[in-house]
Amino acid sequence: MNKEEMRRVAVKAGVFGVLSIALMLHRSATKHILISDAAETRVIGNNRGDSFNLLIKKSDTADQKGKLIIPLAKSVSSDNIMLEDRYADHELLIYIDGREAGFYYDNEVISGTDVVDSAVCYTENDSGSVCLSFKLNDFYVNESSLTENSTIEVEFAKPKDMYDKIVVIDPETDGSSGNDSVVSEKDVTLDVALRLRKLAEKDDENKIKFFFTHMTDADVSDEEKETVIKESCADMMIKIAASQSSDESRSGIETYYNGTFFIRDLSNVRFADIVERNCSYKTGNTALGIYECDENDTLLQNSGVPSARICVGYLTGKEDADKLANGSYRQKAAEGIYQAILDGFKEME
Repeated sequence: MNKEEMRRVAVKAGVFGVLSIALMLHRSATKHILISDAAETRVIGNNRGDSFNLLIKKSDTADQKGKLIIPLAKSVSSDNIMLEDRYADHELLIYIDGREAGFYYDNEVISGTDVVDSAVCYTENDSGSVCLSFKLNDFYVNESSLTENSTIEVEFAKPKDMYDKIVVIDPETDGSSGNDSVVSEKDVTLDVALRLRKLAEKDDENKIKFFFTHMTDADVSDEEKETVIKESCADMMIKIAASQSSDESRSGIETYYNGTFFIRDLSNVRFADIVERNCSYKTGNTALGIYECDENDTLLQNSGVPSARICVGYLTGKEDADKLANGSYRQKAAEGIYQAILDGFKEME
């Protein structure tokens, strides 16, 4: 490389460095930074014994209208904040890993919305980490951001006011596992659900909102799940499960449907068939067929939207056990479910 070429490289490197710094400065000056959330996971605090009601100041100013504004200590960044939506409980939890004990004794929350019924601060430890619990008067989704003024701004909306397509996913987590299997049903279903969630987050074209009844093995009742389906105004629901049998040679995918309700736009039988075909195609596993669910499957029986229960393989099957323990197979199962949802919406148009 001659001197002229070296000079050009140096100039380009300098320009790139200036642009990179400018971009970082622009990002740091941007007013809103999206806060990561735990969605339907259940975060259990270390200490929920000490609590007190948060100070709330009502506001009707134009810039605060419709917002819940939560003050933060100066030391708190977006990395110290996590949101958890407990949709069935009509509750928003905000976990703040703070360093200033007693901060919320003296600093009030500003509310320009009437959706909050109560607000309580639970102390997680003696150093300032807290859980802020906001009880809402109905089922809401929210958009939350961290502002340059060291506050969290939360805006609430009804699901159908924000999303045109809504799906509820219920991973079964009864804790069972196959004979001599290292994988349990919850290992499979929660992982497939997580992969499904990531697929949805990357899909900027279809904009489908997914509500998961849970993303851990926490005990969630059928009544709570039914609440999520009903109050989210879901368009469809899918249960993710794994099969078991005393016959170790039995392997493959099977899907169950609700035979009670006839739904004009997309029948349960047709939806189950779409789910079965897509999952079998994506995974390469045998399609064993679709079956009407029995009365013990309360959630599926009571669902009034197109619904299906997909068993992505047999935990007890000699062939399926290894497949279900494989991340690549679970990814393919998630892709099959996602494609089935897309195909289902096409038929409903």
